[in-house]
Amino acid sequence: MAEAEDCHLLRSKYKAISAFLPYAVWQAQDGQLGMLGMFFYAIRASRKLKFIWHRTDQHASLLFSKASAHTIVLASPHFRWHSSFAGEDLFQQWAAATSVVLCTEEVTWSVVNTLLQVAHQSNLLPRITIRLWSWLTKWPSLPPICFGRFLGTFPHVVKAVRGLKDIELLKSYLLLVWSEWGPLQSSDEMCTLIHEDFDGVGMGHHRRGLIHRLDHILNQLDQGLVYLQQYNPSLSRYDLHTMEQQYRQLREVLLDVERRMYTPMITLICILTPVEIPRILHSVHQSFSPISILVSWQED
Repeated sequence: MAEAEDCHLLRSKYKAISAFLPYAVWQAQDGQLGMLGMFFYAIRASRKLKFIWHRTDQHASLLFSKASAHTIVLASPHFRWHSSFAGEDLFQQWAAATSVVLCTEEVTWSVVNTLLQVAHQSNLLPRITIRLWSWLTKWPSLPPICFGRFLGTFPHVVKAVRGLKDIELLKSYLLLVWSEWGPLQSSDEMCTLIHEDFDGVGMGHHRRGLIHRLDHILNQLDQGLVYLQQYNPSLSRYDLHTMEQQYRQLREVLLDVERRMYTPMITLICILTPVEIPRILHSVHQSFSPISILVSWQED
């Protein structure tokens, strides 16, 4: 079944496939990973946002108690963290697994996917430690079908990440959740944080990194809905229109902050004589000089 190319066929059999998860976990305990690998392959091939049958959620804690850290991490994004079964115990089992699991690309995006889903839950959000948030800085390549990316852009999640007061982590978060694979749930909140958290001359390299990301997304959106639906069939024309508006607005806000930061310095340089410029550059400490930052920025 896991070898079927037809994602619709896999979707129609998701209940039956989910029933094999306990058996796959049991086999994995003895080092037989074939069934578990096929299970996760079926999830990816189905392109279904939530593949595991909801009735399996009530057994998640028992499954996690018997599974390896690697299995827990890979399975966690596919459980419903908003269900009544996803409480403190399940969260602690997952958090413990993330501290010992071998870090691979698949593990990293699985952890981040789960992290953003957990952050959406008001009862679990305060439980997230800095160690868990730091997984965002690993910049995993999240798949087109990613429930965490959707839930992770709601306003209260954005505010929680901002509240960490870590600009590198905040930048990593934006680079992860900004994507051509679905609209944002709080673009206005993100416009606000750009004005408030990424202003200042010293933030120029952060702004340019964010602009580069937005340029990539807009280029992808320009390829049209048919292209995007090859990877995320659930996208609609309305989604495409919304994303184009959101990401163009975010880009314009970043450019506006950039212009606001450098326009006064450009004006100053324009009125200085060739004799005055070297004297000013020499008198101001280079590592903190707005003018030197501007010159290096222009050379780039």
